Amino acid sequence: MKILSFATLKGGVGKTMSVFSVSSILAKEYNKKVLCIDVDPQGNLTNNFGIDAQKIATVKEIFENEDINFDDVVIKKPVEEIPNLDIIPSNIYLTGTEMRIINLTGREFLLRNYIKNNKNKFKEYDYILIDTNPSISVINQNAFIASDGIFLVNEVGFNSLSGSQLFITLWLQIAKRLGLENNIKGFLINRFDKRTKLAEEFLNHCKETKFIKDIIFDTVIPVNIKLSESELENKPINIFDTNSTGYKAYKNLTDELIERM
Repeated sequence: MKILSFATLKGGVGKTMSVFSVSSILAKEYNKKVLCIDVDPQGNLTNNFGIDAQKIATVKEIFENEDINFDDVVIKKPVEEIPNLDIIPSNIYLTGTEMRIINLTGREFLLRNYIKNNKNKFKEYDYILIDTNPSISVINQNAFIASDGIFLVNEVGFNSLSGSQLFITLWLQIAKRLGLENNIKGFLINRFDKRTKLAEEFLNHCKETKFIKDIIFDTVIPVNIKLSESELENKPINIFDTNSTGYKAYKNLTDELIERM
Protein backbone atom coordinates (compact mmCIF):
# COMPACT_ATOMS: atom_id res chain seq x y z
CA MET A 1 0.00 0.00 0.00
CA LYS A 2 1.38 3.37 -1.07
CA ILE A 3 -0.18 6.63 0.09
CA LEU A 4 0.35 9.69 -2.12
CA SER A 5 -0.76 13.27 -1.47
CA PHE A 6 -1.04 15.93 -4.16
CA ALA A 7 -0.35 19.44 -2.90
CA THR A 8 0.02 23.09 -3.83
CA LEU A 9 -0.17 26.52 -2.23
CA LYS A 10 -1.65 28.08 -5.38
CA GLY A 11 -5.16 27.21 -6.44
CA GLY A 12 -6.27 26.42 -9.95
CA VAL A 13 -3.15 24.57 -11.07
CA GLY A 14 -4.84 21.28 -12.00
CA LYS A 15 -4.05 19.35 -8.84
CA THR A 16 -7.47 17.74 -8.56
CA MET A 17 -7.43 16.77 -12.23
CA SER A 18 -4.09 15.07 -11.58
CA VAL A 19 -5.57 12.97 -8.75
CA PHE A 20 -8.68 12.24 -10.84
CA SER A 21 -6.62 11.07 -13.81
CA VAL A 22 -3.79 9.20 -12.10
CA SER A 23 -6.11 7.29 -9.76
CA SER A 24 -8.26 6.15 -12.66
CA ILE A 25 -5.28 5.11 -14.79
CA LEU A 26 -3.75 3.17 -11.89
CA ALA A 27 -7.03 1.33 -11.41
CA LYS A 28 -7.98 0.65 -15.02
CA GLU A 29 -4.73 0.38 -16.99
CA TYR A 30 -2.67 -1.22 -14.21
CA ASN A 31 -5.48 -3.14 -12.50
CA LYS A 32 -4.54 -1.71 -9.10
CA LYS A 33 -6.99 -1.37 -6.24
CA VAL A 34 -7.17 2.38 -5.62
CA LEU A 35 -8.75 4.59 -2.96
CA CYS A 36 -9.09 8.34 -3.34
CA ILE A 37 -9.47 10.49 -0.23
CA ASP A 38 -10.76 14.03 -0.67
CA VAL A 39 -9.69 16.33 2.17
CA ASP A 40 -10.51 19.56 0.35
CA PRO A 41 -13.63 21.22 1.84
CA GLN A 42 -14.56 22.38 -1.66
CA GLY A 43 -14.93 18.72 -2.59
CA ASN A 44 -13.79 19.19 -6.18
CA LEU A 45 -12.52 15.63 -6.51
CA THR A 46 -15.80 14.38 -5.06
CA ASN A 47 -17.65 16.49 -7.63
CA ASN A 48 -15.46 15.17 -10.45
CA PHE A 49 -16.68 11.68 -9.64
CA GLY A 50 -20.27 12.93 -9.87
CA ILE A 51 -21.00 12.53 -6.16
CA ASP A 52 -23.39 14.76 -4.21
CA ALA A 53 -21.82 14.62 -0.75
CA GLN A 54 -24.09 17.07 1.07
CA LYS A 55 -26.14 14.43 2.90
CA ILE A 56 -23.73 11.51 3.26
CA ALA A 57 -20.87 10.59 5.57
CA THR A 58 -17.56 12.07 4.46
CA VAL A 59 -13.92 12.30 5.48
CA LYS A 60 -15.07 14.77 8.14
CA GLU A 61 -16.26 11.82 10.23
CA ILE A 62 -12.77 10.29 10.25
CA PHE A 63 -11.33 13.43 11.84
CA GLU A 64 -14.14 13.87 14.36
CA ASN A 65 -14.88 10.25 15.28
CA GLU A 66 -11.96 7.82 15.44
CA ASP A 67 -14.42 4.93 15.78
CA ILE A 68 -16.34 5.63 12.57
CA ASN A 69 -16.76 2.49 10.49
CA PHE A 70 -14.69 2.58 7.30
CA ASP A 71 -17.56 1.18 5.25
CA ASP A 72 -19.75 4.08 6.37
CA VAL A 73 -17.49 6.72 4.78
CA VAL A 74 -16.28 5.03 1.59
CA ILE A 75 -18.17 5.14 -1.70
CA LYS A 76 -17.53 2.06 -3.77
CA LYS A 77 -17.14 2.17 -7.54
CA PRO A 78 -18.12 5.80 -8.32
CA VAL A 79 -17.06 5.13 -11.93
CA GLU A 80 -18.99 2.17 -13.30
CA GLU A 81 -16.27 1.28 -15.79
CA ILE A 82 -13.62 1.14 -13.02
CA PRO A 83 -14.91 -1.21 -10.27
CA ASN A 84 -11.59 -1.24 -8.36
CA LEU A 85 -11.61 2.52 -7.67
CA ASP A 86 -13.26 3.87 -4.49
CA ILE A 87 -13.42 7.28 -2.81
CA ILE A 88 -13.89 8.80 0.62
CA PRO A 89 -15.69 12.05 -0.25
CA SER A 90 -15.59 15.54 1.22
CA ASN A 91 -17.88 18.54 1.49
CA ILE A 92 -17.89 22.09 2.83
CA TYR A 93 -18.61 20.94 6.40
CA LEU A 94 -14.97 19.86 6.68
CA THR A 95 -14.17 23.56 7.12
CA GLY A 96 -15.53 23.48 10.67
CA THR A 97 -13.55 20.37 11.51
CA GLU A 98 -10.31 22.33 11.46
CA MET A 99 -11.53 24.44 14.39
CA ARG A 100 -12.84 21.43 16.30
CA ILE A 101 -9.54 19.53 16.21
CA ILE A 102 -7.11 22.44 16.55
CA ASN A 103 -6.65 21.97 20.32
CA LEU A 104 -6.43 18.17 20.29
CA THR A 105 -3.18 16.54 21.31
CA GLY A 106 -1.71 14.77 18.30
CA ARG A 107 -4.11 16.55 15.97
CA GLU A 108 -1.70 16.14 13.03
CA PHE A 109 -1.80 12.34 13.30
CA LEU A 110 -5.55 11.68 13.27
CA LEU A 111 -5.65 10.35 9.71
CA ARG A 112 -2.51 8.27 10.08
CA ASN A 113 -3.87 6.73 13.27
CA TYR A 114 -7.22 6.00 11.63
CA ILE A 115 -5.49 4.22 8.76
CA LYS A 116 -3.35 2.25 11.21
CA ASN A 117 -6.35 1.29 13.34
CA ASN A 118 -8.27 0.16 10.25
CA LYS A 119 -5.35 -1.38 8.40
CA ASN A 120 -7.38 -4.49 7.55
CA LYS A 121 -9.54 -2.25 5.34
CA PHE A 122 -6.87 0.06 3.97
CA LYS A 123 -4.40 -2.70 3.14
CA GLU A 124 -6.85 -3.94 0.51
CA TYR A 125 -5.69 -1.00 -1.62
CA ASP A 126 -2.50 -0.87 -3.65
CA TYR A 127 -2.60 2.93 -3.82
CA ILE A 128 -4.31 5.65 -1.80
CA LEU A 129 -4.33 9.10 -3.42
CA ILE A 130 -5.22 12.15 -1.34
CA ASP A 131 -6.41 15.45 -2.79
CA THR A 132 -5.72 18.48 -0.58
CA ASN A 133 -6.64 22.14 -0.81
CA PRO A 134 -4.09 24.94 -1.46
CA SER A 135 -2.88 25.37 2.11
CA ILE A 136 -0.80 23.77 4.82
CA SER A 137 -3.72 23.49 7.25
CA VAL A 138 -3.90 20.94 10.06
CA ILE A 139 -6.22 18.82 7.90
CA ASN A 140 -3.66 18.86 5.10
CA GLN A 141 -0.83 18.13 7.52
CA ASN A 142 -2.73 14.97 8.43
CA ALA A 143 -2.67 13.97 4.76
CA PHE A 144 1.02 14.76 4.34
CA ILE A 145 2.03 12.89 7.49
CA ALA A 146 0.06 9.82 6.44
CA SER A 147 1.70 9.82 3.00
CA ASP A 148 4.67 7.96 1.64
CA GLY A 149 5.08 10.74 -0.88
CA ILE A 150 3.94 14.33 -1.44
CA PHE A 151 3.67 15.51 -5.04
CA LEU A 152 3.64 19.23 -5.81
CA VAL A 153 1.51 20.33 -8.76
CA ASN A 154 2.33 23.56 -10.59
CA GLU A 155 1.22 25.45 -13.63
CA VAL A 156 3.63 27.34 -15.87
CA GLY A 157 4.34 30.56 -14.00
CA PHE A 158 6.76 31.85 -11.42
CA ASN A 159 4.03 32.58 -8.86
CA SER A 160 3.20 28.88 -8.91
CA LEU A 161 6.87 28.00 -8.50
CA SER A 162 7.19 30.42 -5.57
CA GLY A 163 4.22 28.71 -3.94
CA SER A 164 5.92 25.33 -4.23
CA GLN A 165 9.16 26.70 -2.83
CA LEU A 166 7.25 28.16 0.12
CA PHE A 167 5.48 24.83 0.63
CA ILE A 168 8.82 23.01 0.71
CA THR A 169 10.22 25.45 3.28
CA LEU A 170 7.15 25.25 5.52
CA TRP A 171 6.78 21.48 5.28
CA LEU A 172 10.43 20.82 6.08
CA GLN A 173 10.06 22.99 9.19
CA ILE A 174 6.92 21.14 10.28
CA ALA A 175 8.41 17.73 9.55
CA LYS A 176 11.51 18.58 11.59
CA ARG A 177 9.37 19.74 14.54
CA LEU A 178 7.37 16.51 14.43
CA GLY A 179 10.42 14.29 14.01
CA LEU A 180 9.50 13.22 10.48
CA GLU A 181 11.61 12.72 7.38
CA ASN A 182 11.13 14.80 4.25
CA ASN A 183 8.64 12.95 2.05
CA ILE A 184 8.29 15.39 -0.85
CA LYS A 185 8.86 13.09 -3.81
CA GLY A 186 7.75 14.89 -6.95
CA PHE A 187 7.24 18.19 -8.79
CA LEU A 188 4.79 18.22 -11.71
CA ILE A 189 4.39 20.96 -14.31
CA ASN A 190 0.82 21.22 -15.59
CA ARG A 191 -0.79 23.23 -18.41
CA PHE A 192 2.42 23.25 -20.41
CA ASP A 193 2.12 24.93 -23.82
CA LYS A 194 5.20 24.00 -25.82
CA ARG A 195 4.37 26.68 -28.39
CA THR A 196 5.29 29.43 -25.94
CA LYS A 197 8.75 30.63 -25.03
CA LEU A 198 7.67 31.09 -21.41
CA ALA A 199 6.86 27.40 -21.00
CA GLU A 200 10.31 26.29 -22.13
CA GLU A 201 12.02 28.96 -20.01
CA PHE A 202 9.99 27.91 -16.98
CA LEU A 203 10.81 24.23 -17.48
CA ASN A 204 14.52 24.95 -17.84
CA HIS A 205 14.48 27.19 -14.77
CA CYS A 206 12.82 24.48 -12.68
CA LYS A 207 15.43 21.97 -13.82
CA GLU A 208 18.10 24.26 -12.38
CA THR A 209 16.30 25.19 -9.14
CA LYS A 210 17.61 23.82 -5.84
CA PHE A 211 15.75 20.72 -4.57
CA ILE A 212 13.13 20.94 -7.33
CA LYS A 213 15.67 19.81 -9.93
CA ASP A 214 16.01 16.55 -7.98
CA ILE A 215 12.29 15.73 -7.91
CA ILE A 216 10.88 17.19 -11.14
CA PHE A 217 9.03 14.71 -13.35
CA ASP A 218 10.15 14.21 -16.94
CA THR A 219 6.49 14.25 -17.94
CA VAL A 220 4.73 17.59 -18.32
CA ILE A 221 0.96 17.82 -18.68
CA PRO A 222 -0.02 19.82 -21.77
CA VAL A 223 -2.81 22.31 -22.21
CA ASN A 224 -5.61 20.06 -23.46
CA ILE A 225 -9.32 20.89 -23.69
CA LYS A 226 -10.21 17.21 -23.38
CA LEU A 227 -9.09 17.26 -19.74
CA SER A 228 -11.53 20.06 -18.91
CA GLU A 229 -14.28 18.33 -20.85
CA SER A 230 -13.71 15.09 -18.95
CA GLU A 231 -14.26 16.94 -15.66
CA LEU A 232 -17.51 18.42 -16.93
CA GLU A 233 -18.70 14.96 -17.94
CA ASN A 234 -17.60 13.40 -14.60
CA LYS A 235 -15.50 10.91 -16.54
CA PRO A 236 -11.76 10.32 -15.99
CA ILE A 237 -9.67 11.02 -19.07
CA ASN A 238 -8.93 7.31 -19.61
CA ILE A 239 -12.67 6.73 -19.98
CA PHE A 240 -13.43 9.98 -21.80
CA ASP A 241 -10.73 10.08 -24.52
CA THR A 242 -7.68 7.81 -24.69
CA ASN A 243 -6.56 9.46 -27.93
CA SER A 244 -6.06 12.85 -26.29
CA THR A 245 -2.67 14.33 -25.50
CA GLY A 246 -3.91 14.80 -21.93
CA TYR A 247 -4.48 11.08 -21.49
CA LYS A 248 -1.12 10.16 -22.99
CA ALA A 249 0.66 12.61 -20.67
CA TYR A 250 -1.11 11.33 -17.55
CA LYS A 251 -0.37 7.76 -18.60
CA ASN A 252 3.34 8.65 -18.81
CA LEU A 253 3.15 10.44 -15.44
CA THR A 254 1.57 7.36 -13.88
CA ASP A 255 4.45 5.26 -15.21
CA GLU A 256 6.89 7.65 -13.53
CA LEU A 257 4.95 7.61 -10.26
CA ILE A 258 4.97 3.83 -10.10
CA GLU A 259 8.70 3.73 -10.77
CA ARG A 260 9.45 6.48 -8.24
CA MET A 261 7.40 4.91 -5.42
